[in-house]
Amino acid sequence: MEHKKKLFSIDNENIRVMINLGFDGEDLKLDGYDIGKSVSDMWGDSDYEYSITVSEGELPRLYELNRVPFGNKKKLISVLAKFLSDNKAFTLFHDYLKENNIPFTCFSY
Repeated sequence: MEHKKKLFSIDNENIRVMINLGFDGEDLKLDGYDIGKSVSDMWGDSDYEYSITVSEGELPRLYELNRVPFGNKKKLISVLAKFLSDNKAFTLFHDYLKENNIPFTCFSY
């Protein structure tokens, strides 16, 4: 990913979590994974992966909402990271996009 920023991470004996935000080509993508015993206890599998993608065509609204000049990818990530740098980044971003009527796609496994 281009201009990737780590939003959250934890690594201990029970769980490892990594959540990043960056550009995959021209699309904005939040992706993460949780792995370990705690994940297995909760989900029945030792790893859980998830992502949210905002396609290039939907980004102008996101730049406008965040008062970032269109195309300044690094600045957009920096502004979004201020409120997404949390273990709940996926839910925060999901809800933010829905509240602002910005289409996106989700993936989880």
